[in-house]
Amino acid sequence: VSTSLGFTPSSEDLVEVLEELTELGKLVVVLDEFQYIVGADPTLPSRLQRSIDGPLGKSELKLVLSGSSVSFIEKRLLGYKAPLYGRRTAALKLRPLRFVDALGFLRRFGPDDSVRVYSILGGTPAYLIHAYGAGSVREVVERILRPGSPLIDEVEWFLRQELREPRRYMALLRAFAEGRVTPYEAAVSAGVDPRSVHRYLEVLEELDIVMVRRPLGFRRGARVFFKDDYFRFWFTFVMPVRGLVEVGRSREAVQLVLRGLDRYVARSFERVVEESLPELHEIGIAPTRPVVHGPWWHRGEEIDIVVRDPGRSATFIEVKWRDVDLEEAEAILDRLSWKAAKTGVQEPENHYLLVARSIRGVDKPLTTLEPGKYAASFNELYTRL
Repeated sequence: VSTSLGFTPSSEDLVEVLEELTELGKLVVVLDEFQYIVGADPTLPSRLQRSIDGPLGKSELKLVLSGSSVSFIEKRLLGYKAPLYGRRTAALKLRPLRFVDALGFLRRFGPDDSVRVYSILGGTPAYLIHAYGAGSVREVVERILRPGSPLIDEVEWFLRQELREPRRYMALLRAFAEGRVTPYEAAVSAGVDPRSVHRYLEVLEELDIVMVRRPLGFRRGARVFFKDDYFRFWFTFVMPVRGLVEVGRSREAVQLVLRGLDRYVARSFERVVEESLPELHEIGIAPTRPVVHGPWWHRGEEIDIVVRDPGRSATFIEVKWRDVDLEEAEAILDRLSWKAAKTGVQEPENHYLLVARSIRGVDKPLTTLEPGKYAASFNELYTRL
């Protein structure tokens, strides 16, 4: 189309070209990474507004504006004071892929390593593509920690692009990665005024980097969880070992990461299970329809996931990133049912489920230990996801 119109960026105005394209009838035009186009010509949104209120708005042309800068799209493009405010017909925020949706990138690694690679790269396709062609978890880590790898500086670059005070946000994120899960603890560790930490958290939630959660059934006791696994991996491993990579000691850096990886993966595995609840319910692993779900904690006791179909049933889930035998599974489920009785969120029908990496001596996805108590082997149910 652009060739037939004789269009080049230096010879014609973009808005004029779009208006010429309206003569072709039904047409979809996508302007990708729109923030860079506006960076080159800050007047474009205002001129585009006038055209949308005129010839473009009356035509059959569909204009799609896309970009990777969340703050630009939400504030400078669609915000209340932006020229294009109120003129969108739809807005779609593409979120990271869930584990079950990312399996196209991961399936060849097998059950255990699929979870490990996902916990490293997260669900962003641009990050997951670094797993293509890799034969092992080690190779994925080596690609990340290779000198000149784009992923070494990706997190820092992203935060500097999106935020005015990236250092404070980075200090908070590092505190969360180190295990300071309450906003107050993280603020003190990061040198941020605890009274203003919620303002920072709101921004990080808007960027889909973290999520603030409260125990199911309670309004207080907030904790902060990473929503983007690569950000968590970066602050846990990449940031501390970047110095080694820079001085040519990448092999040592890789070894340090692999040494602590399974302890790190355990938290990601909980999220993999929670995000897979619709599929687990559909294939008969999780008995309760996941209408409401989330973690629960109170006075030193915790349950990884509580699933509720209010007024009908609840399933209390313990997640273990290790192999357990049936005797240990029974003890875990007995303890889980005791904790569930203290939650105040039980329903008329209650179930108790252990999801472990594998159940030793069991070659089926789900084992019923006694009525209402079940043990699921992730390695066995993996092929059904």
